[in-house]
Amino acid sequence: MNIIVNILVNFLPVLVISLIFCLKNKQIKWYMPILSILIGMFAVFPATFIQLLFPEMFFAKQTLLTLLFSSLVYIALVEEVCKTVCLFLVPNKNLSITSFFALSFLVGYSFGSFENIIYIFKGMTNPILRMLTSCVIHSVCTGTAAFFVWFLRKKKFHLSLILTPIFVHGLYDFFAGFPGKFWLVSIIVIFYGIFQCSVFYQMFKNDEKIQ
Repeated sequence: MNIIVNILVNFLPVLVISLIFCLKNKQIKWYMPILSILIGMFAVFPATFIQLLFPEMFFAKQTLLTLLFSSLVYIALVEEVCKTVCLFLVPNKNLSITSFFALSFLVGYSFGSFENIIYIFKGMTNPILRMLTSCVIHSVCTGTAAFFVWFLRKKKFHLSLILTPIFVHGLYDFFAGFPGKFWLVSIIVIFYGIFQCSVFYQMFKNDEKIQ
């Protein structure tokens, strides 16, 4: 029973976000948030598969350096690349960049929500903390990567738009693995990720639609 409750609580934010997007943005049709949620779920599978192919112990987490390398490569690089590739499945025709950003943001939050399901079945009893941390970092990083995909479709390559989410995600995961005061640094990283994403949003929000 507790597992069912935790799963329902886990998905409540993504449903609320979907409803808000539909009500506030006339370009976003009712089926688009549903598709974005499914894309986020789909992205979990290749990321998990790749991580299972190369067990975390392969990176020998014994020093700060190997821990950082594991956070950046084993987790951040794999997951952000998988999410970014899946963003090409998000409909973008006749959508503004802000609408595409919103749907991509939802993909990221969905990814984090479905990832939480794995942890719930592993015994996590309170998904709220991860909803406020991990899901947020996934949505912010995917939102940033959305600009990379947007411009790549227009044959413009901005490397910083894909390196930034990898770096932010990796840095978050690095500090999230520490107990006590060091864990709090991961919260600072989340706010930095939000700030960086908002900077890119302000820079690109007036870009023309892809016809």
